[in-house]
Amino acid sequence: MAKKALLRGSAGHYRIRGTICELGSFAYRAYVHLIPTVARSTLSRWVVSADGMSLKEVIGATKARVTSTVGAVSTLELLPKTAPTPLPDADHSALRRRVPRRFPPPTD
Repeated sequence: MAKKALLRGSAGHYRIRGTICELGSFAYRAYVHLIPTVARSTLSRWVVSADGMSLKEVIGATKARVTSTVGAVSTLELLPKTAPTPLPDADHSALRRRVPRRFPPPTD
């Protein structure tokens, strides 16, 4: 599962924090944590998930799932993926050129 994007928002007395992962074959799943915002709350934490065939469909399914769990969603925003990306091959070759090459000692 590759992480595609992050979710952040609020619903009632809960903060929404989650991620959208790609399952393969253009299918996506969102995992969302609902965290109470009231200090020393008796409210419980929730974890919900929603599936879809596109990012737009997953966001809609997530809103519906959160609404049915804790109430109306006031905000839900999609943040870009924050996972580090590997260096392109050109950058790797530049790193290799900076390191002097070591040769074994001559054997006579």
